[in-house]
Amino acid sequence: MDFELRGKKALVTGASGNLGSAIATVLAMQGVSVGLFYGSRNSGEATQRLAQRLSCLDFVEAIALHGDVRSEESLEEAIAAFLAHFGQLDILVNNAGIFTSSSQENLPEEDWDAVMDINVKGIWRMCRLSFPHLIQSRGTVVNICSINAFRPGFGGTAHYDASKGAVAAYTRSLAAEYAPYGIRVNAVAPGLIDAVRLRDDAPDLVGHYENRAALKRLVAPEDIAQVVAFLASDASRAMTGEIVAADCGYGMM
Repeated sequence: MDFELRGKKALVTGASGNLGSAIATVLAMQGVSVGLFYGSRNSGEATQRLAQRLSCLDFVEAIALHGDVRSEESLEEAIAAFLAHFGQLDILVNNAGIFTSSSQENLPEEDWDAVMDINVKGIWRMCRLSFPHLIQSRGTVVNICSINAFRPGFGGTAHYDASKGAVAAYTRSLAAEYAPYGIRVNAVAPGLIDAVRLRDDAPDLVGHYENRAALKRLVAPEDIAQVVAFLASDASRAMTGEIVAADCGYGMM
């Protein structure tokens, strides 16, 4: 599907991961030049390879940049490098996030702090630093939320669920605050995303989700990436402050 995004410049955080790389790839296939932010230095080589592959597409440039959402200094340097290369920022995709599982009485405080720092405060840092540039381009923001923001997870996820609930609320508030500047802010709330490691480590969880979901399958990373591309495009120009669930019908059953 062509969302008429060619020529736009996008920044995707957490681009080295399963979902981030899918988002960057789908945007690039739509003709979007992409800055791939990676937080862990260990992810740099893989992200560089992804950038090289995407740069082989027609009309597209892709660069990999170390941008740790836990560090404002790191983000300032990465955003400056992005702007020096591309000249403008049209699309911000806040995808960086972490997931941990623990009963709450056994959850170390540092785990709570890490989840909140990356999943919530990381988005705040990115938006605070990016909005001056998005105002110039009348750009758009797509945050990655979760269906866990609206219903309990599978046990041991209360802290993660709380972080994604904050993302949903923050998305709506940003949309209201920046609508006068022509900036749209939306979010995607994925269901359980398919991955080889997930199937290996949690086959019972996978089976539960597949049995309950109306479409009887997990969500593919490309499914979410397509929704991100739609929300980043003018095809969704009447939408802001929306949290779009993409869960293969898990929530409706």
